[in-house]
Amino acid sequence: MTSAEKWVTRSDAWTPEDDERLAAIVLEHIRTGSTQLRAFDQAATELGRTAAACGYRWNGVLRKNLREEIEAAKQERKAAQKAASTRGSTAPRSQAVTVNSSSSMREVILFLQTFDDQYQRLRRQVAQLEQEKARLAERVQELEAQLQRGPAADGAPLTPEQLAEDSRTLFAIMERARKLLEADALKPAE
Repeated sequence: MTSAEKWVTRSDAWTPEDDERLAAIVLEHIRTGSTQLRAFDQAATELGRTAAACGYRWNGVLRKNLREEIEAAKQERKAAQKAASTRGSTAPRSQAVTVNSSSSMREVILFLQTFDDQYQRLRRQVAQLEQEKARLAERVQELEAQLQRGPAADGAPLTPEQLAEDSRTLFAIMERARKLLEADALKPAE
């Protein structure tokens, strides 16, 4: 079986109806000033495919054959924008919203859900950062208290003078111990 035959016999192959619906959705989004990514999302929902598959099909196959329709859609968008700006009315915009109201509502709901998820995640991060800040502030207070108590209170290194005095004391103790041992060694055994 050749690769062309495999492509034709695939169960998920693009049908002409799928191509027409994808093209209609993308062209409508171009006319209304929306993005192609939103068009691919809408097409994915309607056609039961991924947005990436819709984008690949549009960019790889359909766009090349629909150049005139794309330019016409862009011209319609420009004309509608120009008419809206000269009249100062919002009628064309409300028409665009009505045409895509169901997909727009889905987009708004998806945006709000995503926004809420991000907001909750940021609140958790802020709470964690506040706990970390409190812990670090407590540690700073502990270190400042240690500093005020002085270096000897916390086993800090001895000064050279303290070390010399301690060494003299140790040598004196050792000398007394040696003398005691010598004295015991010289005593006659009883």
